[in-house]
Amino acid sequence: MLTSKERIRIALEGGKPDRVPVAAVYGAGYIMRSAGRDIREKSVCTAREWIESIEKSFLRHKQIDLFRLQPGRPASAGSNLKVEKIEAYWRVTDTVSGERWGLLPDGSICEFDGVRISRKAKQVFAEPRIRSEDDMDTVVGKVPDRAEIEGRGTYGPLKYMVSKYPDYHFSSQIMCPFSKAVEYCGGYVEGLLCMKEDATLFHKLLRRCTDIQIALTGFAKKSGADSVWFTSYYTGADTLSPELYKKEVFRYDLEICLAAKKLGLYVLHWYLGDLLPNIETVMKLQMDALVLEQGRKGYRIDPAEIRRIVGDRFCLFGFGNENDYCTGNTVSLESQLKYQIKSAGKNGAFVAGTPVMPDNARPEAVDFYFNTAFRLGDYTRESRKAYNGKESARQNGG
Repeated sequence: MLTSKERIRIALEGGKPDRVPVAAVYGAGYIMRSAGRDIREKSVCTAREWIESIEKSFLRHKQIDLFRLQPGRPASAGSNLKVEKIEAYWRVTDTVSGERWGLLPDGSICEFDGVRISRKAKQVFAEPRIRSEDDMDTVVGKVPDRAEIEGRGTYGPLKYMVSKYPDYHFSSQIMCPFSKAVEYCGGYVEGLLCMKEDATLFHKLLRRCTDIQIALTGFAKKSGADSVWFTSYYTGADTLSPELYKKEVFRYDLEICLAAKKLGLYVLHWYLGDLLPNIETVMKLQMDALVLEQGRKGYRIDPAEIRRIVGDRFCLFGFGNENDYCTGNTVSLESQLKYQIKSAGKNGAFVAGTPVMPDNARPEAVDFYFNTAFRLGDYTRESRKAYNGKESARQNGG
């Protein structure tokens, strides 16, 4: 009987364990919901309450093999908040700053009087947040040191879970520098404009983002992470041409992957976007797995097709479609699992993963997905069936 950590290691190194490993990735709202707490508590809970919720959510499926940890919170989190839980919504007052706001039952912020805040379309070509290198310290921040990281409480949940559950594989998220850079510019459009109109500034921004992520990788390792969950968005061919990916993204991503590998961490590349036009370049990164997500905006992500490209011994993470968890479509969840395990996981090097569970995902649908993965992904049953078939043939003169 393998431990979860051993099962994941075998899959990441191209092997075939006793069953398909299962990985869980939860958003903050889903953590609260699956832990049996009010979803609004994600915004007002203390650092200790946050860790307790993460643990309770984790224990709902103790048979899983990999768990991606959300960042922690400072020790002071929630201490200066006064929360009035009235029937229609919650009123929150920051007793230090005097700021006041409300929280609706779905977890969204509203006015202090309960009026929902209208979502206005973001203005295209808005004022950029970064106009010069001088802006980077205030907008992006400097490369953090140990004291700053400890003060933030970023790795509190990771340290706690690693110490209490040493037989599991825990992953800590880091980000693609390009993804962070465009956000620091003010958004995708503002980021591309900066890249085009002031390439020198944009590359200095990429350099700063890279240095920060490398530092965070080191802190994750010291806190006990087994892997980094290396997240890329805005880099797929649906948003960025393959040529720009090679020029503006790849070298910085490679630097982070190499730094993680040097520390002895596995690199799990969660690639959000149209992968196939970039896959030849992406596969040159020093990574141990591609974490796949469902296709959006018209492109398609098919684990079977990607398996044919990357070969049998490279690890792929499959997925269930996000909406199926939210609507409770168990027929579709099981169908996808059957297809992905048979087509991309029959020879191992495969993990049954999830998207980031949104606030409105149904815990019972997530229960179903994991339990079905345990059942369908039993490699030992497959081996026993093959052995019994051969024995029967031998005894009958075959």
